Amino acid sequence: MSEWINDQACKERTMATCTQRYRSVQPLPSLPLDQCTTCIDEGMHTVAILMLSTNLTAGMGTPRATYIPPLQFFAFLATLTVHPHFTTRTRDVEKQTAADDALRYLQQVAKLVGPRNSGLVRAFRFVEVTKPTASRNRRAVMRNTTDLAEEELEYDADSIRSRFATEESLWSKADDFWSVVWLELMLDVLGADLESHAEDGTIPASMFAQYLASVGERGRNTKRRLMRAILADGTQSSLAEFHEVWRDETKGPRNPKNQNVNCQHKRQKLDLDNGDFGDYGDESSAEDSPATSNHRSRSSTAKPSRRDSGTTSADSDDKSNAAHDKPNEPLTGVAALGGTPSLHLRTRILALLVRLCALSPATLLDTEDLFDIFTEFLRPLPLAIFQQFVCPPQSYLDPDALSSMLQMLFRPLLAGSGAPVYDENVVTQEVFEECFAPFAAGGGGGVDNAKVSVMVESLLRLLWRNGGLVGRRSLREAVERGIQVRREKVAWDGRRRIGFKALEEEEAGMVMEASAQRMMSVLDLLT
Repeated sequence: MSEWINDQACKERTMATCTQRYRSVQPLPSLPLDQCTTCIDEGMHTVAILMLSTNLTAGMGTPRATYIPPLQFFAFLATLTVHPHFTTRTRDVEKQTAADDALRYLQQVAKLVGPRNSGLVRAFRFVEVTKPTASRNRRAVMRNTTDLAEEELEYDADSIRSRFATEESLWSKADDFWSVVWLELMLDVLGADLESHAEDGTIPASMFAQYLASVGERGRNTKRRLMRAILADGTQSSLAEFHEVWRDETKGPRNPKNQNVNCQHKRQKLDLDNGDFGDYGDESSAEDSPATSNHRSRSSTAKPSRRDSGTTSADSDDKSNAAHDKPNEPLTGVAALGGTPSLHLRTRILALLVRLCALSPATLLDTEDLFDIFTEFLRPLPLAIFQQFVCPPQSYLDPDALSSMLQMLFRPLLAGSGAPVYDENVVTQEVFEECFAPFAAGGGGGVDNAKVSVMVESLLRLLWRNGGLVGRRSLREAVERGIQVRREKVAWDGRRRIGFKALEEEEAGMVMEASAQRMMSVLDLLT
């Protein structure tokens, strides 16, 4: 009994420490809440977000609680940050600004209040919603309490009369977490919430664990879907499984010339006496002003671009976008996964999976099984992408996790090479010299040998960063022998290659030589 009491006291102290990092909260009073809602109803999103941000940051540096709106506002603003109507399919600077402002406000909430304390965790859920009515009777009223009760933050479809809060909401359009293009904000919230639950020992209740709940109940094939989602590349097979959230969201903004013609053609008569306000306040009207601006991407993990479904284009618009819709040359290398920023977000999801499985194996699976799935999907990747996952400029995994993943990846590549099988958790310099550094890939070809080279380099750098290397002769000999045998393996492969295969082998040779030079530089630094 005393042990249980001590354990509970420890958890309470941990939760108190976690809470102290964030400001306390209270519901936004009815007057500013109604003002914000009215602005949203009238399409003045930037004004509404400014009022929300002002109430959030007021009183910083004092014990005073901060004001936050009901949950559906967070869900609505998250939709604005990615919806094509405000991003990829508009030239309207005001709409793009609204998307940027919404993102900044949600980032402020996550930083100042925290995912759990603010209700972001409950707001970022997939729900069935209905179209709102005109009633505002259910809006929040002024409350004196400083504690934010959960029922006060629940969804109220009547609060926001916008299709982006209902049928066009990200949370109602997408099937689940793995079906959408995710925000960096989303990863920030997932990570902070996971660590918060780690502190009080409630990992299964975390937001990420809840997203994985249905996956964890099924077999390995379902768990493999996680990797297919993380590595989705916009090909037909990927799009078939992870379909568009909004129809035609890959299309760019409409042609300004045709836009003006269509606007004149569709312009409605303004008759104030009879309550006909024409196009004023109509969110679904044509795609606005031809004013140009740079489009800033707010997400890039699962797919490299976004698409729209809320509006139906006229035939003339489709013709004007014909150049956009023509298939281009297939992207290669890192560009196939959306470039370096996209890869960074993908590795963050991998790191979250590793962290979750290390903290609570029963929630999904243990780390060994997780790395087995990683190996299945990472090993066949094109060399340029493979290199980014196994030997990135900055490691996204902790040393133990990276070491375990590299060991798992080495097994199929070194099979048949004569390398001793190493099946322990800790890799020391002696193990590195005997089991990994001196060997070439078991199969022939430059690509596999280049992959072995970058993995040996990654393991060498890992040992160096963690003070596990001593500059001795045996280390240099092992590294130099491995470089030589891999060169010989490629040189004596004997297969004649042409076209793409020849280019692939040429690239592999350059990667292998660059990796060899970097490893020798590390050895020179040691001596």
